[in-house]
Amino acid sequence: MRSALVVGVVMFGVAGSGLFKRAEVPPPPLDAPLPTAKPYGLAKPPFGTVSSTSCAAASCHGGGKLDTPRSEYSTWAATAFTNRKLYDPHSTAYRVLFNDDSVRIGKLLGIKEPHKEALCLKCHSTEGVKPEEAMSEGVGCTACHGPADKWLDVHMLPEWKTLSNETKYTDYGFVPGKNLVARMTNCVTCHVGDADREVNHDLIAAGHPRLAFEYTRFQFNPTYRHHWDEVMPQPDFEVRAWTVGQAVTLRAATDLLRVRAERAAAGDTKTPWPEFSGLSCYACHQSVTGGDVGRDAAHPRRPAGVPGWELWSNAAAGVAAELCPDAFPGVAPPGLRELAALRKLMQKRSPDPKAVAVRAKRAVAELDAWLAALQTAQDKGQMPPLALAAPRRFAHALAANALSADRAMLADYDWDANSAHYLGAAAMYHASGGRANEPKWSGPIFGLANELDFPKRKSGERFDSPAGFGDAKRARVRDSFRELFDATSGR
Repeated sequence: MRSALVVGVVMFGVAGSGLFKRAEVPPPPLDAPLPTAKPYGLAKPPFGTVSSTSCAAASCHGGGKLDTPRSEYSTWAATAFTNRKLYDPHSTAYRVLFNDDSVRIGKLLGIKEPHKEALCLKCHSTEGVKPEEAMSEGVGCTACHGPADKWLDVHMLPEWKTLSNETKYTDYGFVPGKNLVARMTNCVTCHVGDADREVNHDLIAAGHPRLAFEYTRFQFNPTYRHHWDEVMPQPDFEVRAWTVGQAVTLRAATDLLRVRAERAAAGDTKTPWPEFSGLSCYACHQSVTGGDVGRDAAHPRRPAGVPGWELWSNAAAGVAAELCPDAFPGVAPPGLRELAALRKLMQKRSPDPKAVAVRAKRAVAELDAWLAALQTAQDKGQMPPLALAAPRRFAHALAANALSADRAMLADYDWDANSAHYLGAAAMYHASGGRANEPKWSGPIFGLANELDFPKRKSGERFDSPAGFGDAKRARVRDSFRELFDATSGR
C-alpha cells in the first residue's frame, strides 16, 4: 500500500514546463493542417443505463467475500452501508447532497434541494437510475464502466474477450478500463468537467471543493477501498498512468476552455469571461500584507498580475510530453505548438474569447492525436516492460522542470504549479519502490509534502487553501526540489 504522504495536498494543480522552456517559436498559422486522429471514448455511448444491483448477483460480482474476485460489487457496496476507514467516495456521492455543506451551498446558489438539482445530479448520481435507487447507487457501476444496457448480457461470454477495446466501447458502450486513455477520459467528465457539467467559480465561492484532478493520486489514495486489481506491474503502471493522466486532464481542461470561450464569444450572459475557476485560485486568494505576496520572477512569460491558466493541468504536462517515449516506446513526443499558442493568448489581461475558442479547438485536436497514439500503443498488446531507471528519469525531469534553469529559484511561485510537480514526483517515488529502493528520495519527497500540505487550523480541521504559502515555504520547496534533482541524478 502506498504511503499517505500526499493526502493533504490533493484535496485542492504551464509555468516552468519542460515543454515550454524551449526557445519560443511563432504560433502555428490558423489555417495550418491539424491531425485528425482521435481516441475512442470521447463521445457518449447512446445506450441505456441499468442499476448497479444488476451486477450484484452472487454468481456475478456480488460474491460477498470482500476484496476478492467476483465480489467487486460487494466490496464497493460495503463502503456505502458501513462506517469503514477504507471507502470509495463514489458509492456515497448521492448521500453527500443531503449533508450540511451541500445544503449551505445550495442555499447560497438559490437551490432548495441539491439532491434534486440537475446541476448536482450530473456528477453525484448515475445517469438514468430511478430516484428511489439513487441513495444506494451513488456514482455506480455504469457511471464508470459505461451504460450497460447492451453489454450486460454479453460481457461474460467467451466471445466478449475476442472483441477489441474500441469495438466494446463503440458498439456496446463498455468503457474498457484496462486501456488507460479510455478509463481516464471517462473520469475527467466529472473530475475536470465538460460541456454538460462543470464546477465554476460560483460553485466554488459557495463552498464546493475546487476540482484538481491528478489520476495517480486518486488511483492510489490510501483511504480508498479498491474493488479491482491492476494487471500491469506497479512501476510500469504508475509511470504510464501518470503520463496518460497528464494528457487526458490537460485535454479536458483545454476543451472546457473552448466551450466557455465559445459561449462567451456568442454573448451568453450566463458565461462570465474569463471563467475564474480555470485560473489559479491562489494567484488572487493570498495574503497581500507583510510583503509575502506570490511572485513570478522566475517565469518571465506570464505578466505580473495575470493568474496562470490551468497551472494544475499544465505545469508538469511538458515532462509527460517530452518523456512520453520512455513510458510508451514507439510513441513520439507531441509538439503541442497549438497549446503553447493558446497559453500565450491566456496570458493576456483580457483574452479575446473568440480568438481563444479558435485556438483552443486546434489545441484539442493536437491533444487528441497524442491520446490516440497512447491508446493505440496500449491496445496493440503487451507492451515491453519499462527500464528500471524510468521512474528516476521522470522524477529528475520533474525536479528540473520545477526549478529555474540555474536552479537558483523556483520556475513558478504558484502553489498549483509546485504541487503538480510534487504529485508527479511522488508517483515516481512509489513506482521506484519508495524508501526501500530510493532512500535518498525520501527526504525531499516528504519535505515537499509537508510544505505544500494545507496547514491545520485546529485539531481535526485544516484550511481549505495553502494558507501561509509565502517566501519562507517557497524557499523550502525550492530546496526540496534541488535535493530531489541531485538525488535522482545518475545512480
